[in-house]
Amino acid sequence: MKLFVRLAALLGGSLLFSIVVTRLFPTEDADIGAGLIFFALLLTVSGLWGLWDGYHASRLPVVFVRWAVIAVVVGLSGPVRIWVEEGRDLDVLWSDLVNLTPLIAGLVLVPAAVGIGIGHSLNSGRRIERTPHHTSL
Repeated sequence: MKLFVRLAALLGGSLLFSIVVTRLFPTEDADIGAGLIFFALLLTVSGLWGLWDGYHASRLPVVFVRWAVIAVVVGLSGPVRIWVEEGRDLDVLWSDLVNLTPLIAGLVLVPAAVGIGIGHSLNSGRRIERTPHHTSL
């Protein structure tokens, strides 16, 4: 369930961002500023949500795999959206899959992984305190 919530939030937020930017700033040229803002938002949201997940995680591999799946799906959503909106040219789709997908997936996975690690380390002291202490003879 956590996977679908994060996917819905990131994909829905990406779609909402795209709609708002095209409505507020219609242009036929590439809007580099909007792309950079989108990248910054992906970095920020992924990093903060990864921090949250790492802080509350009992097992890190599960959380990391969840974010890897999210990163791949969000990474694939960009080229597919471009392909559907701007014409169905397979050469452009292939180029975007090779170049854009790893970039977007990295913008999601890297800050999430850093956040997971930081969050887990921030809570590791508290996790140790909650474990029962046994006295040795």
